[in-house]
Amino acid sequence: MRIERIPFVALAILSLIAGILTGLLKIGWMFQFGEATPHHGAIMVGSFLGTLITLEKIIPLKKKSLYAVPAASGASLFLFLLNLPTYSLTLLVVSSAALSVVFLIYLVRERSMIYVMMFAGAVCWLTGNILLMLHNFYPLALPWWMAFALLIITSERLELMKFLPVSRTQKLIFILTLAIFMVGCVISFHGMGNYLATFALVTVSIWLMRNDVIGINLKKENLTRYVGIALLSGYFALLLCGLFLSFVSRQPLGYDILVHSFFIGFVFSMIFAHGPIILPGVLGISVKPYHPILYLWLVLLHASWMLRTFADIVLDMHLRKYSGMIPTIAIAGYFISIAATTIRQRAKIV
Repeated sequence: MRIERIPFVALAILSLIAGILTGLLKIGWMFQFGEATPHHGAIMVGSFLGTLITLEKIIPLKKKSLYAVPAASGASLFLFLLNLPTYSLTLLVVSSAALSVVFLIYLVRERSMIYVMMFAGAVCWLTGNILLMLHNFYPLALPWWMAFALLIITSERLELMKFLPVSRTQKLIFILTLAIFMVGCVISFHGMGNYLATFALVTVSIWLMRNDVIGINLKKENLTRYVGIALLSGYFALLLCGLFLSFVSRQPLGYDILVHSFFIGFVFSMIFAHGPIILPGVLGISVKPYHPILYLWLVLLHASWMLRTFADIVLDMHLRKYSGMIPTIAIAGYFISIAATTIRQRAKIV
């Protein structure tokens, strides 16, 4: 185990816990938790997801100085908790700018379109952070944060598909579709760009369902099959998110529908799929934890955002409040299961 990486993983986990608690406060659960509630989105995307992604990406470069990048994004949590959002967002701007530089280093080394996409994703994160810091208006940051997660996740999937019989033309179509999403962000995600973003999300999800390793994974057993099902369910959530985007502006809680179908339905499904492989790897542990209980957490995860979407559409605030507790259970159960299974499997190896 790489002991020096534990503090950074701990920062990401603390940020996840804080993000979940602030999310519960926003939908009506009453308990004391500092002044960070208005910044639930920045904590989840920046302090948690940003820290996790930056930590994963700097490890292969083997430069200790680069650990300052996840340290900055993770430290933003404490400034949010101290009600110092300007300083928190400054740290997130610094860490997202640094991540952009990290991907430029990869790009110079390998000259791959994969790293062009990852660089573009980091720049999108940086753009969203700057817009939020300047205007203090989350809807301005949302499309750029979505682009950040979408580009990082899809570029990783494309990298894993390089040994599959996917033609160069098909890959080019995929990359152009992602570019269309970014054009939608630039034009006006909440205006005319909405149609471009809708087309892009629907097309990207269908492309991934057809060309990713899902079909191969579903024929396997245990962890491989689980990963395939988690990927498929995440792509289905992305498809629905794209469809929701076409009418959410006409719904009183349309913004909430969009945010949670994307980040809970798609992003967390990807985390659930990759977690058994990436999380032990980040800590330097050579096991791939799997237990059938992971399916339970995956089902609860998707049930949560679907139920919340229904509650948002019918404006049932009571149902909406309780639907928000379900992903808390699913995410907590998932990470506890991964930790427990990792410890058990590692003990067997030792």
